[in-house]
Amino acid sequence: MLKYIDMSRSTPPNPLSLYDRLFLRFFYFVRSIRYDLPENKVGWRSRQNQELRFRALTGIGDLQGQRVLDLGCGLGCLYGFLKAQGWEGRYTGIDILGMMVKGARRRYPDALFEKRDILRDPPGGKWDYVLINGVFNHKVRDNWAWMEQMAEAGLGLAEKGLAFNILSAEAGWYDPELFYAQPRVLEEKVRRWSGGNYTIVRGYMPEDITVYLYR
Repeated sequence: MLKYIDMSRSTPPNPLSLYDRLFLRFFYFVRSIRYDLPENKVGWRSRQNQELRFRALTGIGDLQGQRVLDLGCGLGCLYGFLKAQGWEGRYTGIDILGMMVKGARRRYPDALFEKRDILRDPPGGKWDYVLINGVFNHKVRDNWAWMEQMAEAGLGLAEKGLAFNILSAEAGWYDPELFYAQPRVLEEKVRRWSGGNYTIVRGYMPEDITVYLYR
């Protein structure tokens, strides 16, 4: 019996290699031992540096009373930031690293945190806004494919919009372990990903760009 496979519906290859996944675990494991402050454990130089990015991300809309999904939640720092601003709503944090999820649960037992790779195992729920902070700064096998697949998956989970940030190639400094986006290339891609319904935010930090993709 002949069998036909519809290749148009085949799952695209995962842009993260096994090496990428092992490196991410190693990167955060080393930082978890070396540093005491949560912002340093998840890769930021300071809390001020981290919160400047949070303010840019949360500028995507009025989050008060909204359902927020924090993809790549780390130790739940975004949740702590939102609560400190008086935010009320439904928060969910998802991370591919179990040690991060365990740490976040210890810090914020009142919030929902889950270990999951949304590209392999998409969640069943919906949120108003999906926020991705710092995730795409890691250099992986195919950064643009990773961003595109995550943007598509994130928008599929968002009723209103998706926000993410990325390092700018125009920052003036370079770390070989990090990924930097050329702003012109980034805008070309987000225009396509969003169907033209997007905003790019710059100026809050010289090395950082935040993107809003709207439904």
